[in-house]
Amino acid sequence: MEYAMQNDQQSIMNSLKDERPEAWLAYLRPFEEGEPITGLSMLVIFHYAAPLAKKQDSLDWAEVAVRAAELEARNCSGIGSENARLWAMQLRSWFISKMGSRSNHFVLDKEVILNWVMDGLKLSVRAAKEKISSLAEVIAVAKKSSNPDDGQRLRNDLSELCRIKHRLNVVKVLADCGELPSDSLLYKWLEIREQLP
Repeated sequence: MEYAMQNDQQSIMNSLKDERPEAWLAYLRPFEEGEPITGLSMLVIFHYAAPLAKKQDSLDWAEVAVRAAELEARNCSGIGSENARLWAMQLRSWFISKMGSRSNHFVLDKEVILNWVMDGLKLSVRAAKEKISSLAEVIAVAKKSSNPDDGQRLRNDLSELCRIKHRLNVVKVLADCGELPSDSLLYKWLEIREQLP
């Protein structure tokens, strides 16, 4: 069945909902190969497959969910892309905490998570600490100021620090289950995780 040619979300959902993960992966494949995303929303697929994955401890459903989230991340920008990728990494870390890491496994490879986290750390730990300690001052300036740049600086700083914290929350799952290498620089980041907004 050519699912990608159907555009009515409800009829696509009805045709897929009783199918096994393989049918969902087949639905996703053309989009992964570059066809424009039409039909069922990738977020709908993620939010359908992720709970099934956890409930059934199913790596097959987890793969469906992660692939859908990554397609969403690739096809949108800004906070939408960041959130979709975060959901994929959270699901990966949840499964790694249950089943351990496996190199080159689509869901269970912790290196995918670690690379994503490191790519998102645009600050040093020291610079992050300085931003955290100056937040109160930046907030006070932004409240009193009529200059829109002051408010924008505050929003940018908060956004950057929140993004880092979301990534560190995923790392914490790996650290708690013994999957974070003992020499990882990320332990220094985890020490300040609770101080991040």
